[in-house]
Amino acid sequence: MDLTYYGHSTFELETQDTTLLFDPFFVDNPHTDATPDAFDPDVLLLTHAHFDHYSDVEGVLEGSNPLVIGNFEVTQRVSQDYDHDNIQPLNEGGNMEFDWGTVESVHARHSSSFPDGSYGGVPLGFVLDLDDGVVYNTGDTAPFAEMQWIGDLWDVDLMLAPIGNVFTMGIYGALHAAEMVEPSSVAPLHYDTFPPLETDLDTFRSAFADAGYDTVVFDVGEQTAL
Repeated sequence: MDLTYYGHSTFELETQDTTLLFDPFFVDNPHTDATPDAFDPDVLLLTHAHFDHYSDVEGVLEGSNPLVIGNFEVTQRVSQDYDHDNIQPLNEGGNMEFDWGTVESVHARHSSSFPDGSYGGVPLGFVLDLDDGVVYNTGDTAPFAEMQWIGDLWDVDLMLAPIGNVFTMGIYGALHAAEMVEPSSVAPLHYDTFPPLETDLDTFRSAFADAGYDTVVFDVGEQTAL
């Protein structure tokens, strides 16, 4: 399984036969020169409707026909606005099995609205049980007590967690989340994209190392085998 990070919360997971793209944010993302029309994912997963997770959905769909997974409001909006019917609504607590693995939609403590300000439904995280391991994308969130349940139910190999603070949890919130989930390793998301999200990665690394957790920090555009 290979992961490529495009900055902010956008990343691509490639398994042996499936490509999954999360929260496409390219055009206005200062961390990447990648453009949405360069992607042809099999699956597009959307944690919520904020512009920095949703704004390049249309660009991705112009050149591809992925299965779009998100909450009811997000998938219905994708269907209506882009005439895209290859969708799978998956509200919080929903679990679906596919040929390439299992996805469970889990809680994320955040807000959600589309770029036009309309209601975007409940924000989500995703737990993915794939052939090569279990990945938990927390989505934009603060720590919440039910993360303990996720840790009880899943042997998480990689947890992707926001650390930028202000709009999500920061470094120590992510550490608290890791203490509940007990993943094998943690990778940071949602940091350094805009001035309010400036983050000291050395502090992130040392705080998690002191607590006994391995961390993986991806360079933008870097593909890393997991």
